[in-house]
Amino acid sequence: MKRKTLARYIVSEILPPFFVGLLAFTFVLLIARILKLIELVVTRGVPLLQIGKLLSLILPTFLELTVPMAFLLAILLALGRLSHDHEILALKASGVGPYQILWPIAILAVIIAAITLCLTLFARPAANQALRKELYSIARSRIGTALKEKVFNDDFPKILIYLEEIIPPGNTAQGVLIVDKRDAAKEDIILGKVAMISTDEQTNTLGLKLFDGSIYETEKKRPGFSQTRFNIYDFKVDLDELIGPVKKKDSGPKDVSVKHLLHAIDEKEKNGATAIPERMELQQRFSFAFVPLVFCLLGVSLTLLPRSVRASRSWGFALCLFWLLTYYGLLSLGKALGDKGIVWPAPALWLPNFVVGSISVHLFLRAVRESPLLMMAKFDAAFAWVGKVMNRLARRR
Repeated sequence: MKRKTLARYIVSEILPPFFVGLLAFTFVLLIARILKLIELVVTRGVPLLQIGKLLSLILPTFLELTVPMAFLLAILLALGRLSHDHEILALKASGVGPYQILWPIAILAVIIAAITLCLTLFARPAANQALRKELYSIARSRIGTALKEKVFNDDFPKILIYLEEIIPPGNTAQGVLIVDKRDAAKEDIILGKVAMISTDEQTNTLGLKLFDGSIYETEKKRPGFSQTRFNIYDFKVDLDELIGPVKKKDSGPKDVSVKHLLHAIDEKEKNGATAIPERMELQQRFSFAFVPLVFCLLGVSLTLLPRSVRASRSWGFALCLFWLLTYYGLLSLGKALGDKGIVWPAPALWLPNFVVGSISVHLFLRAVRESPLLMMAKFDAAFAWVGKVMNRLARRR
């Protein structure tokens, strides 16, 4: 009964900061995407319901990163609070050892690891595929509003469009220049003072109706050019030609299931080609699932080690930031080495788990023996100072 009570108490301390940290980390990483989505609402007229759908499809990609990050922060804050209030000391005095403190957090880590594995294996690939389809649907229905003013829009094959000014809500433009190179034998330069932009779903075309302009036509076989003036000129492009390459583009390794990844690896290796991107993606999906387990042992070890400076909330934030930078710095290094073929994909992607995991085991064994690390007091003092600076900056803001 005592064991169950202790487990419930520790878990109840970890869950609130976990959800708060998950929300904070996810929001910080999503800020750039949210701004782009807001731009789609303001400038492109995309409905809020469709924006919400896009946001939900983007989330799994970030959650597989932020779930382990929030878990480490929650452990450091929860156990740091217990240490600050001398509750850890009281537990040790009553015969509760590091293993008894670790096991409920380890069970929670296994659950979070399973959630992360589901995100990497199933949710993220499915969401990425659905996101590509949704973006294609938006592009097809609103491609006319995708044109930007004062830049050369070169997203369309063999067509260059320049618009001096787009008049809200976006279906009228002034100062139009179109360079049409679709015909291999000639090139047309079309100038118009005003253009009406429209899309026709029945004929699946993008149309620009230009008013009061000129067409300059040049042929490769003869020098010079011919000029034709017009009052009204209809310029149309087949949408399948514009969006077709995006629609037909093969899904990348991040967008396919594990089964398709294994099939792609087999096919490439049978043809004598390297399958480094596919193997890197496969290893990353499984290595990410072990991050909560590594962070579990790391967080418990750091808070149970004997120290001269009492653990506080600012200490927990600073320590969490340091180890997150360490882990994902090693991950970036491993990815760089793996992508260049210097290191095999498996050791490249498992490098941060191995390094941080080994350090965590060493720290936990020291915590069991009540053996402080050399220079531990200086490190604690440094983290406490960084935490105080962060608190002061937060209060000023």
